[in-house]
Amino acid sequence: MKDPGKTKAELLREVAELRERCATLALTAQLCLELKTDVEEAREYAESIVQTVREPLVVLSFDLKIVTANNSFYDTFKVTPEETIGYFIYDLGNRQWDIPKLRVLFEEILPHDTVLTGYEVEHEFLDIGKKIMLLNAREIFLEKSGSRIILLAMEDITERKLAQERIGEVMRQQQAILDNIPNMAWLKDRRGRYLAANEPFCQAFGASPEELAGKSDYDIYPPELAEKYRQDSREVVASGSRTCFEEVSSGPQESVQYLEKVETPIFNSKGAVIGTIGIAHDVTAHKEVEVALRHESTHDALTGLYNRAFFDEELERLAQGEMFPMSVVMADINGLKAVNDALGHAAGDELIQMTARVIRHALRTKDIVARMGGDEFAAILPETTTDVAREAVNRIMKSPEVANGRVSIAFGIATAKHRGQLTRALKLSDERMYGEKSEQKLSQSESPKQGATIKEKRHEHI
Repeated sequence: MKDPGKTKAELLREVAELRERCATLALTAQLCLELKTDVEEAREYAESIVQTVREPLVVLSFDLKIVTANNSFYDTFKVTPEETIGYFIYDLGNRQWDIPKLRVLFEEILPHDTVLTGYEVEHEFLDIGKKIMLLNAREIFLEKSGSRIILLAMEDITERKLAQERIGEVMRQQQAILDNIPNMAWLKDRRGRYLAANEPFCQAFGASPEELAGKSDYDIYPPELAEKYRQDSREVVASGSRTCFEEVSSGPQESVQYLEKVETPIFNSKGAVIGTIGIAHDVTAHKEVEVALRHESTHDALTGLYNRAFFDEELERLAQGEMFPMSVVMADINGLKAVNDALGHAAGDELIQMTARVIRHALRTKDIVARMGGDEFAAILPETTTDVAREAVNRIMKSPEVANGRVSIAFGIATAKHRGQLTRALKLSDERMYGEKSEQKLSQSESPKQGATIKEKRHEHI
């Protein structure tokens, strides 16, 4: 109604203000309609994809309100759609989601990157306990409305992290056990890759356990040795049984080093071999003692030649072979008792040692030479005829020690053409040696200056 007190100018101004107000209301209504359309479009888009994702997924509007979420999200975090949709992400579950790292993601990181992967968040939720989540965020632009939404996928890695921690604890325990083994020790998987190694093993290669982890024998040993060790491990995996290996290598200053390696299979709960544990220790000192004891048990202490026990063993072993013809030579020192009586046993021992050197020097490496006891010696000459054996005895007789009369030796030779004659050859060579000894005594009584000689008739075949 027209106010008679108002001027025309005032009326015109009021009309303009009304028009402006109407325009504002119309714009506001349009914006509300568009906003509603945007939200609907966002919700429709979100709901079309959320249920296709197996891991928890929540869709946020750009102002961080929850547009929708999938069932996995509700199941994992124990919330309902009514408690979720339309709420700010921080307000969810009595503000349990007001997580500092989550704010960093939305407010500092995501604005500068439309895709973010592998962002780890750990949080203690009141109702469900500690959760460790791996977040993958992606900003999506909706071209139709020009609005933006955020897809926030969550992978619950709590169990995986706990399992990794347990594995880490087990590995630390394994490492502690390995490090308390004074010898070299290691763990391998079934493919031969090193999982762990102790300090002595690492020191041998100048590497740390971390540097050796994942490597194979080919990464740390020469090819030939690596192949052997790989085959050793394969043998243990295939057999499923503890196996001992011995190996010899060059030590310092041209010495020989003996190693004993024990490799044991590791089984899983189903009984399948999943790897091996190995321990290696230096047994050089033990081996040297063993070799020394073996030497003492097979050798004569005075001369270093084989003893009678070893001679008998070798004779029996060679009898089973094919190294015929085989000659046996028996030898005896003349006058040892007289030397012992006149000059003492020390002089007698020197005479025995001299005789041993003379005989050993004249024979071949493959010939078995033994001191049978007292002043008696014997030799087995494999693949040797009587003539060749006689040549060997002649070399002894031409040695300076025999030629100048420092030692006198009686010999007997017999040859076996096959194994059935070997026992007879041994007996016959002994008889011929004693016969030769008797003749030398007789000859020396007739002519004291006459040296020891070999009677050809004593060296005939069996």
